[in-house]
Amino acid sequence: MFIRLIGLFQVQDAEGRDLTPRGAKARAMLALLCQTPGHSRPRRWLESRLWSDRGQEQASGSLRQALTELRKSLGPLASHLHSDRDCVALSGFTTDIEGDPRAVQLALAAGREFLEGIDVIDPAFCAWLAEERQRLARQFGAAEAGGPGRAASQPFRLRIGAMPEGTGAELARDLGEAVARLAAEYLLRDRAAAFGASRGERPEGLDLQIEGAWSEDRAHLKLRLVAQSDRKTIWSQRLIVTRPAPGEGSAAGAALVFETSDAPIM
Repeated sequence: MFIRLIGLFQVQDAEGRDLTPRGAKARAMLALLCQTPGHSRPRRWLESRLWSDRGQEQASGSLRQALTELRKSLGPLASHLHSDRDCVALSGFTTDIEGDPRAVQLALAAGREFLEGIDVIDPAFCAWLAEERQRLARQFGAAEAGGPGRAASQPFRLRIGAMPEGTGAELARDLGEAVARLAAEYLLRDRAAAFGASRGERPEGLDLQIEGAWSEDRAHLKLRLVAQSDRKTIWSQRLIVTRPAPGEGSAAGAALVFETSDAPIM
């Protein structure tokens, strides 16, 4: 079994048939096992990287579903995936990183990335992915091989603080997704102006800070993106979340009202 990790993720059998699972987290699990010494991880470790925002029971169920998807996708090679009540392991495979290091070096130098196209938004997995990309860049000298002016990627991390007291889990997840979309949209649209990219400056990291309090049936939140290097606020916004009236249930949803704040929130 061959697994391609640089560029678009792919799994093939000895005849070149495509056995790549469709699910992003099923692919991510294979990548995690490929890059682990011994190619074995405890179930709890995998759950903490792929379903860190879920409770223990729900995360365990999601892991079981992903394993079922993997076995179905691998077909006759499903025996290479081993699992028991404690651990999950992978055997009998090779990767492009091990099989052709020179080709990997050239691909990285040409701008290809480790695990392109795996859309897993779990923060724990994103942190692992950023660290692994940096490690491979150092291992294969991707920045140097790319020639003058080519810089390694500069990952950043957004940290979400405590939600207001009384915020339900469903509302917190919806809010987290909304904040992530807003932050991504802002960074992609205004990164040059916000970070002075034209002057060659690069952010060392960002903190996403959320503060707030309940006032009757509304949660008033203050959101800030703060540069870790000098602690300056580079973006801020106010958010009002209205609690659904009793009896409306989750189907009604919460009313979200965004109010732009031009001045930094103190």
